Amino acid sequence: MIHEYRGVIHVHSTFSDGRAGIDKIMSEANRAEVDFLILTDHNGIEAKLRGYEGWYDHCLLLVGEEITPNTNADHYLALDISTAISPSDEPQANINAVRRQRGIGIIAHPTGGAIVQGEYFEYPWTDWDAGRFEGIEVWNHAYDITGRPKNIFQLIFNILFPRAAISGPIQSVLDTWDLYSLKQSRRILGVGGVDAHGWPGSYRADFGTVCTYILTEEPFSNDAVRDGALVYDALRAGRCFVGADKVAKASGFRCEVACGEDTLQMGGRERLSDGACLQVCTPSPGLIRLIHNGDAILEGIGAELEAMLNCPGVYRVEVKRRVCGRYVPWIYGNHFFLA
Repeated sequence: MIHEYRGVIHVHSTFSDGRAGIDKIMSEANRAEVDFLILTDHNGIEAKLRGYEGWYDHCLLLVGEEITPNTNADHYLALDISTAISPSDEPQANINAVRRQRGIGIIAHPTGGAIVQGEYFEYPWTDWDAGRFEGIEVWNHAYDITGRPKNIFQLIFNILFPRAAISGPIQSVLDTWDLYSLKQSRRILGVGGVDAHGWPGSYRADFGTVCTYILTEEPFSNDAVRDGALVYDALRAGRCFVGADKVAKASGFRCEVACGEDTLQMGGRERLSDGACLQVCTPSPGLIRLIHNGDAILEGIGAELEAMLNCPGVYRVEVKRRVCGRYVPWIYGNHFFLA
């Protein structure tokens, strides 16, 4: 049996530049019906060291770090680490530091971008060949609001009308995700990040925007250590998908490959066999697209899609939902690997 949990990744507290402490953040997470939250304050894991990790009513708090060099670039999320990592100006050094702790290293908001005191600054990832990063933040909610605007007027509009702001992953980031998954023939985790600071929107509002849903074979048990391991194991395995709940609740999305006698979940790897069949089910009808080696090879409108898979390579599924007469980005599944 598969269990689904809705998570919020990339959150900041008063231990760095957020506007609320842990108790307030977790209260807001419970009000937003979040199952797990991963805190990533800049350049430190103080919340972990002070014993804040654990269950808060119905939400599990885990603590990581956003490694933040003093270069306006190359921010790197470090999850499942036990020691804070001092930032280096060299991306490779930060990647290696996370790997030494056997953590999960995720490139944050790879295209960067924000307006600071009326001036637009880029915060990009600059070196894609710096080392074996584990994942990419393929969709960052804060970037939708504060990163896309190139002037103060667009920023004010997005802050006042966040639902009307242009939203969704940057296509070049999706292309890079596909390229490196194919080029390196390995799992590169794709997650959604909220990048919540408690401003310009509230924590509660942000927690209902871009979520990362994980799939586990065992249910949470209210044992923080065991349940934290379930979260990190699912992320490492790529058994997860990004859902823009600010568009519509993404809960219930399923994407599997029937391959011989095996059923392959997202993130899985298997040898391609005759009759391999992709099966997709969405919470409500949308435009479902199948991506193979970076190219869209099939699409259909509805709540289900089946496709016979005849070629090896990396596959993923993305879904757009019809809103006000147009299809907008909604759900992004992690890759399958068929050799």
